[in-house]
Amino acid sequence: MKKILLSTIIVFACSLGIANAQLQKGSTLVGGSIGQIDFGIGSGSKFNIGITPRIGYFIQDNIALGGKVDLGYTSQENNDTFNYGLNAFGRYYFGENEFETLLKQGRWFLEAGAGLAGHTGNEVGFNVNFGPGYAYFLSDNVAVEALLLYNTTLGKGSTNGLVLNVGFQIYFPTSTYKSAR
Repeated sequence: MKKILLSTIIVFACSLGIANAQLQKGSTLVGGSIGQIDFGIGSGSKFNIGITPRIGYFIQDNIALGGKVDLGYTSQENNDTFNYGLNAFGRYYFGENEFETLLKQGRWFLEAGAGLAGHTGNEVGFNVNFGPGYAYFLSDNVAVEALLLYNTTLGKGSTNGLVLNVGFQIYFPTSTYKSAR
């Protein structure tokens, strides 16, 4: 069943043709990651699953600023904890001609964020994260994203590691707001 669903999604995505990303000034992005895998480099091995809703606004073409909330569950060496965080983030989407890629419906981007984060049993600390990502556009306004972040929280109970985020974003173009007036 999973193979049939995956094949259907791939065929559908390929049949859409080249999507025009809505990454211009005044557009909004809404979405987030629906799962995370944390490799725990430097902090021991662990499994992390969570949800990270995200909203952003394009202040210039290809540059978005916004906020995200991290909520998750971590299991590490017989110790289960609840994770939480509130971050501001910035993204820069590389132009179509800046990177040669086999997938013409997508765009590479860099994301960096900072804010507060913590987990059960420890005080809230200062959180910093940054890394590359790829947005594959299923249509003009909807993208599946993969984002590999180096994530560190400083303070009592400091943690750091690489986190793979996978999720969806919806890009609302400026014209959506103009037509609603």
